[in-house]
Amino acid sequence: MAMGAGPPITSLAAPSSWPRDAGAPARQTDVRGPDCEFWVDPSGNDGGPGTQDQPWRTIQHAVDEVPDRGCTVWFNNGVYRGGADIERAFDERVTFRAVNPYRAVLEHDGQVLDISGGARITFRGFDIRHSGPGASEPVMVYVYGTDTHHITLRNNIIHDSFNNDLLKILDGPNAVVVRGNVFYNQGDEEEHIDANSVTNVKIQDNIFFNDFSRSGRDNTRTAKHYIVVKDSNEDLDGMLGSRHVTIGRNIFLNWEGVDYDAFIAIGLDGKPYYEARDVRIENNLMIGNVNDNMDSALHIFGARDVDFVNNTVVGDLPTRAYAFRIDVKDDNPRNRDIRFSNNIWCDPTGTMDEFSDGEPSGTTGLSLNNNLYWNDGEQIPGGDLVSPRDDDRHVFSDPRLNPDQGGIELPFWTGSEFLSGNATIRAEFVRLVEAYGLIPAGSPAVGRAIDSLAPEIDILGRKRDENPDLGSFEA
Repeated sequence: MAMGAGPPITSLAAPSSWPRDAGAPARQTDVRGPDCEFWVDPSGNDGGPGTQDQPWRTIQHAVDEVPDRGCTVWFNNGVYRGGADIERAFDERVTFRAVNPYRAVLEHDGQVLDISGGARITFRGFDIRHSGPGASEPVMVYVYGTDTHHITLRNNIIHDSFNNDLLKILDGPNAVVVRGNVFYNQGDEEEHIDANSVTNVKIQDNIFFNDFSRSGRDNTRTAKHYIVVKDSNEDLDGMLGSRHVTIGRNIFLNWEGVDYDAFIAIGLDGKPYYEARDVRIENNLMIGNVNDNMDSALHIFGARDVDFVNNTVVGDLPTRAYAFRIDVKDDNPRNRDIRFSNNIWCDPTGTMDEFSDGEPSGTTGLSLNNNLYWNDGEQIPGGDLVSPRDDDRHVFSDPRLNPDQGGIELPFWTGSEFLSGNATIRAEFVRLVEAYGLIPAGSPAVGRAIDSLAPEIDILGRKRDENPDLGSFEA
């Protein structure tokens, strides 16, 4: 993996619907004035004042010393080795930010960011990674505890854990936002994001994929779900089950993992309570572009009140069940009120041979409502759990998505640019959506969504019209 820093990069201008300066080179002044801006540089001195001319050296010192006035701490290009334990609860949000996106590298053989008891903190524009094989601590970014809240990770490249998850949000954090990042290459038998016993978490506008060989690693086919939402610790943190989690406007592709998992799992550990409730999965694009088998696009085990709305699942997913597996595990209660509306499931290769899987007695209140199904003109299959023919408003027609998911240029960061030549995550996001999620004006998905169920905006953040479209993209 390339590690060197380079000259400032030039960004594609972000559309007005995207969070301000999500991928652009950062401005050099802050609205609060220079007395509320500080700098860090790998060649700096933690004994200095932290000014642009005399920057600090380490992220830990910056966390400990920045005034609690809503300041910005800028990180110059370079590699910052070592982790940071972050326990400060700021009264006003402080932002730790790369001057040039992804040119400030946070690297450690253990936990890079350990946020426990921290509050009102944003990390923005970093390349975050383990230093290599033999990492001593399991999680690269750790957001932990009931007194941890209002944490934002935005516009970062978070990749290559050699031990465990890329990001773990665990045991009670509240109001965590994960937006506009790229995630790839977790540890064996682990996830990209483990949201475990959390409330009010938003995972939006991110790209999730794996490409182990390009990082010089073996694809052991043991990597697991990209996102899991669950509750493993029972009521030790004073809450039972993750609640109010939104997974929206993300891209999932290039599955390299075990053949019995999914892009997203809601519930997982077989607990005798609902491990997740009030979960909304909307406006996501899931692309089947490789031959590695997976179980299905979505898993639900021991959850209630889950809405899967206006998502697009496209490609040759070599799965046991193309759309979802919903079941109970160990001591799980029956799943309850699981709703699928306004989605597109499209296999352009005609190899979809089972739509859903699970034991019907394990779920009550499951509904399919107004979805589009396509199997390249072949028969639309049913399944053990539910069939597309149970959808009274089904659309069996070609949505006219791009039928070729082969040869996708993955959004892998080389150290100076993405493989496509783009310089920002946002440009990569738009490129993938427009190539693989776009429906043309004449598509049978156009104008067919139930307006009252559809999100107000689409996967690109554009407002939907009064006759919204099926799937994640508004034509």
